[in-house]
Amino acid sequence: MHRLLPLLIMLLFACNEKSEPIPAWQVSTGANLRFDIRLDSQIYRLSNFGEPPPMAIWMENETSGDVRTLWVTSRMATGVWVGKVVCPTALPYWVSRREIETDGSIPSYLKPLPDGITGATPKEDLTIFTRVDSATTWSYYLELNVSGDYNVDFPASMPNGTPDPDGNGQPSLIYGGTITVEPGASSTGNYLGMTDQWRAVDEIDTMRSGLTTADKVLQDFHVRYIP
Repeated sequence: MHRLLPLLIMLLFACNEKSEPIPAWQVSTGANLRFDIRLDSQIYRLSNFGEPPPMAIWMENETSGDVRTLWVTSRMATGVWVGKVVCPTALPYWVSRREIETDGSIPSYLKPLPDGITGATPKEDLTIFTRVDSATTWSYYLELNVSGDYNVDFPASMPNGTPDPDGNGQPSLIYGGTITVEPGASSTGNYLGMTDQWRAVDEIDTMRSGLTTADKVLQDFHVRYIP
């Protein structure tokens, strides 16, 4: 038994090492980028539903035309909503970019996004990693949307008296910036615009008129190169 003990210990440690797979972003070729998002939970808790906002994070390369989704909250990624199968005004701008990325395919209950790029909606903080080719330049984006954050300009009912069909309230907001993938690179995402309360639009309205709480939810959106 004493002679077998060292061998058993070696096998135990060997099994432990093999049971911890290396994250995909660490083994892919290229350079690392780290995305840090921080939300103010006190703001979204003031909405009618009090839930953290659905979000999507993606990158676009203007030179190659490549659109790359990095992370999407689970409801959007799986097409599973409370009491309905679609919510077109949740993250409409990202959906329009996803259609370019996949030649028309968007997430649904039958065709959800892979587990590796989706997860529960973060209550306050989220950190994700990705790898891209070194020395390339990318535009990066974050779209988020607090449901039920109604105000005077974005009311709970349509002009004809019909309740807001998606429980949308203030529309989704888009933030972003540009980063060149090289040592020391760092960039902070800024407000780019909003979508629409009633329609699933594929463009950004650069104004911020009527927003009272939606543009206070995101506290920080930062991207940086990781050696």
